[in-house]
Amino acid sequence: MEEHAPRFNLSIVSSDVEVGGARLSAEYALSDEEIAIAHWWVLINCEEVKYWKELHLSFPEVDGDLEYHNMTFANYFRTWMDMIKSDDNPNWSHELLLLAMQPQRARVYPTCTVNGVKFVSEERDNRRRTQNSGVMAKGHGLDYYGVLHSVVELVYAEGMKVHLFKCRWFDTGAQSMKMDQYGNLSVNTATSAYEDDPFVFATTVKQVFYLDDLAKGDAWKIANIVHPRNIYRAATLGVTIPGPEADAYQEPNAVGIHDVATVRDNNVKHGRVLRIRDEDSTFIDVDPNEETNDDSDDELRHRLPDINSDTEEDSSDDSDYEP
Repeated sequence: MEEHAPRFNLSIVSSDVEVGGARLSAEYALSDEEIAIAHWWVLINCEEVKYWKELHLSFPEVDGDLEYHNMTFANYFRTWMDMIKSDDNPNWSHELLLLAMQPQRARVYPTCTVNGVKFVSEERDNRRRTQNSGVMAKGHGLDYYGVLHSVVELVYAEGMKVHLFKCRWFDTGAQSMKMDQYGNLSVNTATSAYEDDPFVFATTVKQVFYLDDLAKGDAWKIANIVHPRNIYRAATLGVTIPGPEADAYQEPNAVGIHDVATVRDNNVKHGRVLRIRDEDSTFIDVDPNEETNDDSDDELRHRLPDINSDTEEDSSDDSDYEP
């Protein structure tokens, strides 16, 4: 995290997010259309923008039409923020003005640490023995499971940053998600959905560890939620602290999660269509008293799965690349 970085009073701007690794190559760069979609997603899911969304929906020309609202709200919001910036309006702030101006650039990274939990992109995770790419986002009455494609850092004026995860979501239909009699959720990772809605706030995601479902086989994986509070002091556990070089034990990475091309072929074969997620932007509640210093030699942290650094260095020479 940058030292002395300016702080912005918006719920979607968090100091608990730290991107990592060299920026990804041009192959992963967001197109102008994707940047516009990401910005739109930020606006409609920002709590401080809620008043302006509802006001816009009440306009006669909008009249509750969500499609028209989604198409026009970003431009409306920017115009409105410019018009009233000198007024003493309780629903206006300098941060909202910065947000309305749209991002100046979008950077893309392979890794990210959120509240002490490390997430790794699917492509990089496939080259590691550990697994840190599984994600779950809560919606209204439905949980969405998938894998992390990339970490997106939207940079607004004055250096205000909003961090999103671009994800590959699995299908949430009854034929693709099944619960057994023991409460284990199994997900068919050969499916995909919500391809037009890949973004989610980095701070709202929970990490998932996927285990092979031996009963269903093929692409079915059992989803296990990783809870940040599963971190304990070594003294409490009565564990002898190993040397700083030692890694805690972690189950091997689950294998067989299908790549994007295979998933799309399966979707076409079975006639699946794109859908938009019903996102719940409730932020994860993390204990503020919890220790988060990963470099401490006085603690042994046990996580499910363990959060480790990459087992191999990124060989790409694209650290100066800026999408």
